[in-house]
Amino acid sequence: MACSARRLSIFLIIAGPIVFIVSIVLWEPVTFSTAEEIAPSPPSSEERVDVKKGLVAFVEIKTEEPVTVSIMYPTQYTKYKTTGSANGVLEFKNITWLVYPIPALLEEQTVYFLSSVPKGEAKKGDILFHTVYEDIHERIERLMKGEEMLRAGMEMAIEGGTEVIRLTPLIPGLKVRLDFSGNARFIIVKTIDLARYRKGIKSFEQLYDEADLKGSEKGINFSTTEFEDLYLIVRTPDPVRVKSVIHATKESAESGC
Repeated sequence: MACSARRLSIFLIIAGPIVFIVSIVLWEPVTFSTAEEIAPSPPSSEERVDVKKGLVAFVEIKTEEPVTVSIMYPTQYTKYKTTGSANGVLEFKNITWLVYPIPALLEEQTVYFLSSVPKGEAKKGDILFHTVYEDIHERIERLMKGEEMLRAGMEMAIEGGTEVIRLTPLIPGLKVRLDFSGNARFIIVKTIDLARYRKGIKSFEQLYDEADLKGSEKGINFSTTEFEDLYLIVRTPDPVRVKSVIHATKESAESGC
């Protein structure tokens, strides 16, 4: 198994993942240059990923039916195994596709991925776990030459109603593409506006009127301009799937991260 010598940028190192993910015309499943592992897993599975210093691991999880994916670092994993507590663990619910980067710029990294099927739901097919290793510094060089490269991605199922989705820790210069499997009203807000929404200070309609990034159709493209986490608030009467794909660019590599 060969480790690819390619891809990643400093912003990935600092910001980490991201969001962190219709059926209208969707992209084909992501294909990386070099695969470390492609293997079907049981409906409830546990995977450990070790990343050597200087590399970044891109973990891709695909499944036919929605699953919950929990991501744990060693201390969290040990606590979970000994006490059953998952407090503070990064969790993605109702996921059918996820790309999550694990950078190891200064030291080796170990991350655990636990995938489980929601109770009472039948599972069709296996959970596919696909890991690719790339060289951080070569990825930076490629970005600086103008190549756009995948940073993170996610697809999730929404049953209907209103859903809040964290896109990813973001930096300036990233390109974000959102697609929906059906018509939905959506807005993209910053952390402060999300807090106002959750506290009832502002309604969805008020935020929709004020938002620059919003829509009522099947998709949107935009570029990030600030060091700011962004959140997607989706409102739909019908079940839909929403997919986010985030690419790094030369501009994001030049942001100083």
